[in-house]
Amino acid sequence: MNTDFSILWGDPGTLILSGLVVTVKLALCAFALAIIIGVVMGTLRWIGWRAVEPFCWVYIEFCRNTPPVVQLLFWYFSASFVLPMPVFMFLRDFGYEFGAAVIALAFYHGAFYAEVVRAGLNAVPKGQFEAARALGLGFLQSLRRVAFPQAIRVLVPPLVNETTALIKNTSLAMAIGVAEMTFQYRAIDNFMFRGIEALTVITVLYVILCLIAAWLGRLMNGYLSKHLHARNATAIADRQIVGGEIIR
Repeated sequence: MNTDFSILWGDPGTLILSGLVVTVKLALCAFALAIIIGVVMGTLRWIGWRAVEPFCWVYIEFCRNTPPVVQLLFWYFSASFVLPMPVFMFLRDFGYEFGAAVIALAFYHGAFYAEVVRAGLNAVPKGQFEAARALGLGFLQSLRRVAFPQAIRVLVPPLVNETTALIKNTSLAMAIGVAEMTFQYRAIDNFMFRGIEALTVITVLYVILCLIAAWLGRLMNGYLSKHLHARNATAIADRQIVGGEIIR
């Protein structure tokens, strides 16, 4: 059978576009939840509180060492038993398959984000955090003003890599019936026998989405580098040396 990409201007193209919208929504929702989980878990592991570190370790190792599609199926079939009833009812009204996919992808990639955050914070000398605490800054203030500003430049590149992996893993949501792009490809192939054309377009769209994520990451990294360099230069300019001592 000859390929005919012109048919994508009809119903197949509409299906692919609707799948693209679902893919983007799924990626954004999962990313937002995963980054929150990653920052919290990574920070707790970096702090090393004995009361919570074993829990964080179990969560991270469990999620990192089980296939994402297994986690998707787990949340799809077990959400009614695992989640509180109000949360389950909200997911059912919001879109059960979509909600289960968001939770599964967020928990899976949140574990990887947590290790990235912990590695970035490890690049900051822990003595600086302790010095900030000794000077009277609160715990959250020390993190926000001392630890994270220095770690963020180290965090951005691996976070971008993990985000592109999240975008690609949204295709697994077809296993639980989420109508994202790969799901729509299967529908086009089954009912219109134009799978090659649909798969080609969908592949290009995934590449574009990942390139956009990488481009945004480079923009963020450049902005942070420029901002931190300007702040450091201002701080140095504010210092004056008088009588061999540095004063402000």
